[in-house]
Amino acid sequence: MLLAYSVYIFILILAVFSGTLGLCQSKTYKLNNAYFLLPIVIISLIMGFRFQVGTDWETYKGYYEDFLKGGMSWESIKYSTLEPLYLILNKTIALFNIRYQGFFTIIMSLHLILLYKSFDRYSFLLPLGLFFYITTFFFMSLNIQRQTLAICIFFFSLRYIFDRKFLKYCICISIATLIHYSSIILFPVYFLSSHFFNFLNRRWLLITLYVCSFYAFNVILNWISSFVINYVANGKYLLNLNALGNVNMGVSSGIGILVTHMIDVILIWYSPKLNSIYKDYNFNILFRIYFIGVCLSNAFGIDEFLSRLPLAMESLRFVILAFLIQYLMKGNKKIISYCAGCCILVLYFLMFIVSIKNGAAGCSPFMFA
Repeated sequence: MLLAYSVYIFILILAVFSGTLGLCQSKTYKLNNAYFLLPIVIISLIMGFRFQVGTDWETYKGYYEDFLKGGMSWESIKYSTLEPLYLILNKTIALFNIRYQGFFTIIMSLHLILLYKSFDRYSFLLPLGLFFYITTFFFMSLNIQRQTLAICIFFFSLRYIFDRKFLKYCICISIATLIHYSSIILFPVYFLSSHFFNFLNRRWLLITLYVCSFYAFNVILNWISSFVINYVANGKYLLNLNALGNVNMGVSSGIGILVTHMIDVILIWYSPKLNSIYKDYNFNILFRIYFIGVCLSNAFGIDEFLSRLPLAMESLRFVILAFLIQYLMKGNKKIISYCAGCCILVLYFLMFIVSIKNGAAGCSPFMFA
């Protein structure tokens, strides 16, 4: 366990401090900056050479080694239940006879490059954004490798919502969907930038919707069962659809979930203020996407299939948190606000440590190949 604590705390410190130094040293935000590029390379190598770390590590290793051994052909990709673009990525890397450690390194580097690139519209948030990303989502990313890559493509594609470039956004989400089918739910997200959704700027309405979302599961389940199932052809997902409402996913419970909901309410409460301060950074659009994702997540509970659908939207929590802490500790001169920001940072760091201790998503114990 000592190795696990050392590795993950090192990754956290490296990402946050390198991001801070990079912003201080350069007036422009570009990935060729050594302070941004170096952590991407180091973290990718560390995670690439991990051994049996991540719940599905063995599964992804098996997929890749099938290609490496010539067990899967281009023709077999067409009939596989896995997403075609992810399999093509496996096949392409395998053509260079790269060992599985190299494969994991490449996948992690793609994931991190897209993540870093997604901050170019609000680069001042990079250190805080990386802090919250690593303390909240990073362990999950070691497990759901395909969906993480698709989610990072979504993060990158947000610029096309801000710029109102529908075609480019659709191209990005199409690519993400061919890596993980759950990304298909992200196509309508583009329209959340419309003035029609300005009602989501009202604090008490947001809190009401948030509370009601916990009771919406049966309504949504009946709608999906009646309509969506007719349009799903993938065998694996049909099996999951048949289990809707009957299969629950094993998740942590207790104080961690309570803290998450408490943070959601705090973010909702501060959202009108943050929207007025950071409107030039499209905070309103980011918050709407996050809020809809959180409400869907609340509604779907711990259903194994449905819980995956809003994950990309819900994952924007780390960006919204970064905006909040930026406001509390730098944009607000009140000492109580500064202390509140510090408390949230400490709370997430402690939850990060507990996640390592509990082996969240198979993150520990940590071993190298």
